[in-house]
Amino acid sequence: MTVPILSVIVVSYRKGALLEECLLSAQAALRQVDGATELILILNGASPGEPGIGSELATDVDVLYEPENVGFSPAVAEGVRRSKGECVALLNDDAIAEPRLFAQMLAAGSSATDIGSVAAQMRFFDRREMLNSAGVEVDRLGIAYDRLLGEPANSSEGEPVEVFGASGGAAMYRRTMLDAIGGFDESFFAYLEDVDVAWRARMRGWRCLYAPGAVVVHHHSATLGHGSGRKYFLVGRNRVRMLAKNASTAQLRRYALWMLADDLAYVVFIALTQLTLTPLSGRLAGLRE
Repeated sequence: MTVPILSVIVVSYRKGALLEECLLSAQAALRQVDGATELILILNGASPGEPGIGSELATDVDVLYEPENVGFSPAVAEGVRRSKGECVALLNDDAIAEPRLFAQMLAAGSSATDIGSVAAQMRFFDRREMLNSAGVEVDRLGIAYDRLLGEPANSSEGEPVEVFGASGGAAMYRRTMLDAIGGFDESFFAYLEDVDVAWRARMRGWRCLYAPGAVVVHHHSATLGHGSGRKYFLVGRNRVRMLAKNASTAQLRRYALWMLADDLAYVVFIALTQLTLTPLSGRLAGLRE
């Protein structure tokens, strides 16, 4: 049996028409890849027989049903275990791939043996001239952010450049890299799991390239909502987990007080503007662990 050069994993939770548009775009982009490929769909909170995707799509998609919403990280980990490709790509169920997405990612990923991941250029669906992400970065306080967020698309580099890591909304990973670092941390459930992967990969000597020719458009935060309490909690908890796993002793000694001050300021700001303490409860949950 031919080993696929690329396995694409889409994790979905009740997206309906958005999901079908995503899958159709993924199938079109896979047709531009030279070599065998596979497309794996993991439906969280769904069972066989429930409305999912149309029959014309299902024939070309390996569908896995999770009766409960197990979260993004565990679903991705299961998809990776199920996949066979030399490389594994992730595509958000609220993202639409442009035709050359996967071909461009594979080209960038094959340019050197120490490239463990490739970040796509993500644009906002309703503002396609504006960048949503050009890879992710982490500052000295351990704060992760989308590179070039909100910048005009024409401000992006024209050729691949090295970045800290890839946003899990549209990313490609070398399987040998995932195996070397232990894959995705399933305990994260959702949010910052991609940054955790990038940080662990860099500590093992793997690089990430941003491929500006690999483009997707993205309905930002269509699952939990940009300012939802659940998202505030998970981001807060997972920030603490990520720092505990990856920050060096030297970094913590030098910047711990600044980290604490920044987090407290953020918690107070959200409490005053959004009338919620979920960012604080998430961080406390992380600390208790």
